[in-house]
Amino acid sequence: MKRYAFELSGEHESLPRCEAIALVEIFSDRYREQSYLDQCLIVEAEGLDVRALGDRLAMTHRIIEVMAICEADLEDLARSVALLSLPDESYRIRARRIKNASPRADAVEHEIGRVLLGKGIRADLESPKIELRAVITSGKIILGVEVARVDRSSFEARRPHLKPFFHPGVLMPRMARSLVNLTQIRAGERLLDPFAGTCGILVEACLMGIECLGIEAQGRLVKGAVCNLENMNCALVLGDAKRLALKDASICGAVLDIPYGRSARILASSKEDLLKESLSELFRVIRPGRRMVIVADGPIDSQISNAGFRVIQSHLDRVHRSLIRHIFLCQREEGKDSI
Repeated sequence: MKRYAFELSGEHESLPRCEAIALVEIFSDRYREQSYLDQCLIVEAEGLDVRALGDRLAMTHRIIEVMAICEADLEDLARSVALLSLPDESYRIRARRIKNASPRADAVEHEIGRVLLGKGIRADLESPKIELRAVITSGKIILGVEVARVDRSSFEARRPHLKPFFHPGVLMPRMARSLVNLTQIRAGERLLDPFAGTCGILVEACLMGIECLGIEAQGRLVKGAVCNLENMNCALVLGDAKRLALKDASICGAVLDIPYGRSARILASSKEDLLKESLSELFRVIRPGRRMVIVADGPIDSQISNAGFRVIQSHLDRVHRSLIRHIFLCQREEGKDSI
């Protein structure tokens, strides 16, 4: 198996690693997590489709095929580089230092270039065929060849206030995409958002080739959100998450940001009733063994379990002083009847 390092973003403590692992599981024949360093995940994988990963990941900067891992000092780095067998291609070296790790990135780049020059290999800063990457983190230097890069700038272009229709309190595009990826849904499969709102979650899913269905109870939001879905494979209908007009086990995954009652109106007698009845319907329509991600404004572990789902992961997202999002990755238990 080959070794790969994921240069993770630092925008969340736990989601970048979990998103990467979720996708490695479905885009490789087999894999093993080797180590997890500060903002760097290292896995061994066979048959990994790095291009597919690069197209889908949200909270990763780059994927590197690892050639060497050494201690974070220049002498050990020089010894490791001297042993490398590089392809006969022009190269450029770029180093990234995580937080205050040492040595400095420029010192690492200089040392690698010095050793390679001594082996008769010259860098090409203008038009290199390969890019060598060095990640300095947690007392280690991970050295390898970049095999995929995530276009994070595209997410900035899709920020909520830049879309044709905007409503406050929505998830940012990178967060929305990472939550979709946690469900391990594949292109061509059907994803449901029963609280679709402005369809930020569904836009990210559509861009990954996923068939999407949105349900929204407020007509004005449906009318506006249609503008955000132009030319996308998404059906958006006016409906009630507590009464889904869907067949049993017809959905491959779901991502939902439950209305908090701040910027959104609650169309139920209470938030508790809305959650209970919606979870019951989601249990009915999601296929056994498949995944769902729920975003709430408080702990709802017991309600999720009572509905027949198993909580696989939970994460916190501190938005501001008065709002902490609670994120739950759940699996629809197999062998259970609808409750």
